[in-house]
Amino acid sequence: MPQYLKIAENIYRKFQKNDQFMIDKQDCLNLVIKQIRKELIDTDLKLIYNYIEFVEGFKEPAKDGRISLDISLIPSYKHKDEFVLWLAGFIEKITEGGVKRLPPLHKDIPPEFTFQSDPNVILDIRNEHSGERIVSYFRSDDFAEEVKGI
Repeated sequence: MPQYLKIAENIYRKFQKNDQFMIDKQDCLNLVIKQIRKELIDTDLKLIYNYIEFVEGFKEPAKDGRISLDISLIPSYKHKDEFVLWLAGFIEKITEGGVKRLPPLHKDIPPEFTFQSDPNVILDIRNEHSGERIVSYFRSDDFAEEVKGI
């Protein structure tokens, strides 16, 4: 995602510098696509779609080689962080190549975390003892006092 954020921030900066956000939203988005094409020239990313149609609402299904995008779902350019995050996600979806995300090691663990040992062993050990801890809590004096207080 950092590579997409960098491209999105560059595009936002150029548009803000040249006051290109002030034009019609649909025309502005077409200029964004042109700028994305320019930004992708020196990278190993390439566009998946040849044509992106910006429409008001989802009126028709997408045709071959095209993608339709509802412009009402696009955040306002006035909220820079939100717009840049949306643009980075949009660039990620319409391009291929570049650095791909690693698959998660386990359904509960994000792929960014690394382990010196097998995470499944650690998670299994944790799960074995969790039942015992729950039972011991219900048998404890603390629980009995709390129940009496209710």
